[in-house]
Amino acid sequence: MPYALFSNSVKVSKAFPNKSDVWQHAADSGLVLEVGSGEEDPPRRILDMGYAIHECPADAVDASHAGGMSEHEIARMIAACAVNRPSVAVAS
Repeated sequence: MPYALFSNSVKVSKAFPNKSDVWQHAADSGLVLEVGSGEEDPPRRILDMGYAIHECPADAVDASHAGGMSEHEIARMIAACAVNRPSVAVAS
């Protein structure tokens, strides 16, 4: 069963195949805190207040994106094209 990140019972991430992937996504998003319970114990990882990881149904696959580039990859490609586009003012 897939898992996702929830905030106040509302799903706020895509479905991931396992809990560790959701923890990694939460950490990458700055939502994981390390809390120490004592000097001898290592810190525990907890989610920021209001966030939780729960089982959820798998996300529907959008046929237009299946097997293609992610939205992030497309945005990076468009940005690179805009930066590398030759100026119209350049003399031929």
